[in-house]
This record gives sequence, structure tokens and C-alpha cells, in this order.
Amino acid sequence: MTLRDERNWGTFIHLGGIVGSAIFRPAGNIILVLVLWLIKRNESRFVDDQGKEAINFQITISLVSVLISMLGGIFNGLWSFGNWVAGGNMFYGGWNWSWGGLHGLLWVVNLIFSIIAAVKANEGVSYKYPLSLRLVK
Repeated sequence: MTLRDERNWGTFIHLGGIVGSAIFRPAGNIILVLVLWLIKRNESRFVDDQGKEAINFQITISLVSVLISMLGGIFNGLWSFGNWVAGGNMFYGGWNWSWGGLHGLLWVVNLIFSIIAAVKANEGVSYKYPLSLRLVK
């Protein structure tokens, strides 16, 4: 694999999280990155390294998304229970909107860091995502 091919595949892998999440919302970010990485990981050490970074970051993003959904569900359930106990007179604090906003913020974080990583990979620089769980080694 040529140096240019390594850089291109590194770029594609990092952008795969954005494209995958746009195609298949629940897990597309992980699936597309994983497929691209598995196809080319044995051909280049750089592609293998960047693929691991990208898959770890996308897994982290997905886990945080699940956590936000769980917390939102818990808080919405508590609010509903409190409203039921209060006889329907409890003011709705907008929990649902705020948790949805956190999902939007998470998507923006994914977008920003994936683009930064893709640009770095295109320059031939290994990129390490901040605050990413290192599950795939």
C-alpha cells in the first residue's frame, strides 16, 4: 500500500463514523468504521492504528449516547411519577428537550473530532481522540 493510499484509508475510516451514523442511526457509526478498518488493517500499520482509534472513539460516543438516553428515561419517569402523585399539577421542567439537546451536542462533538482526525490522517499524522475509551487494542 502506498503512502497516499494509507492516508486516504485513514481519512475514510475517520469519516466513516459520521457517514455511518447518518445512514443507520443506532449503530452505523460503529459498523461502517469497523468494516473499513477490518478490510485494510492488515495492509498498513498506520491504517490499523487509525482504525483502532476511530472504532474506540465511535464505541465511546455510542456508550455516552446510551447513557444519556438512560438518564433521560429515568428523569422523565421520575417526573411522570411525581406528576401522578401531585395529581397532575407539577410543572413540566422540559427534561425531554434537554436530554435531546445532549444527543445533539454529542453528535456535534463526534462531527468535530472525526473531521479533525480525518484531516490529520490525510496529512499522515497519527491522531489520538481525547476522552476515548481504549477498548480495542
